[in-house]
Amino acid sequence: MSTTLTLSTFDAPARPLNIPLPIDPPEGGWTWPPTSVTLIAGENDAVLIDTLPTVEDAADLADWIEASGKRLTHIFITHGHIDHYLGTAPLKARFPDVKVVSTAATAGIIAEEQKTKRDTTTYSAIFADDLVEEVVIPEALPADGRFDLEGHDIIGVSAGQSDTSESSYAWVPELSAVVVGDIAYNDVHAALIETTTPETRKGWIATLEEIQGRNPQVVVASHRKADAVNDAGALAKTIEYVELGDKLLSTDPRPTLAEFVARMVEANPTRANVTTAIYSGAVQGLR
Repeated sequence: MSTTLTLSTFDAPARPLNIPLPIDPPEGGWTWPPTSVTLIAGENDAVLIDTLPTVEDAADLADWIEASGKRLTHIFITHGHIDHYLGTAPLKARFPDVKVVSTAATAGIIAEEQKTKRDTTTYSAIFADDLVEEVVIPEALPADGRFDLEGHDIIGVSAGQSDTSESSYAWVPELSAVVVGDIAYNDVHAALIETTTPETRKGWIATLEEIQGRNPQVVVASHRKADAVNDAGALAKTIEYVELGDKLLSTDPRPTLAEFVARMVEANPTRANVTTAIYSGAVQGLR
């Protein structure tokens, strides 16, 4: 067993999109948010949390892992959004012995995507960059979610609702760290796209509060500014964001799309990727 674990992130930039909305894009154009993936490393081996979907970012990520000198033993996928799992195939090609794992719920969602190609087709049409095409289905973790990194526990925890209906996070007890996928966003606008009811938004808040109950010292969100501090503040601030979004989306009459975006930006002036706020409001039916 190595004496300690380390945590580092690979930070991919925002990527241009071609979104077919009948409204003007924000300054700088439509963009996919900046995305980080996390490497938990021991003395010789390492575990990667999530992947990156574009061909370019996936190749750069593989180079970064190779340059670390660590043997990649596992890739843990937090949930079934393509920007988290679609980059798995290039990593398996580079690191053929790696084991890809997730919760059973996430594995099921990805297996369905492999059959239908629904999301892959949709997002390939709007990304300006080339996306990885092959979908790799993870192996479901045992019920306790545990897998090993040089004798240290990494635990994949089923969390249910976040910005999608089935999420999970990686809990690293030794580091008091949680790698939360899309459960929290760190200084980037959060996606209120699939949480279409007050109940789902309250479910997301409950998930965040459950993670707060672990009192983590390190919290790594997938969508974060590259210079954001990886601490528990991301959990509290995401709760505030979702609460405000729920308040605006639950009012009668509802705000216009412009009013909704203005309120979200006013309350969150430093958050990156206004595209997400605009798209969230539009998908929720605001005009």
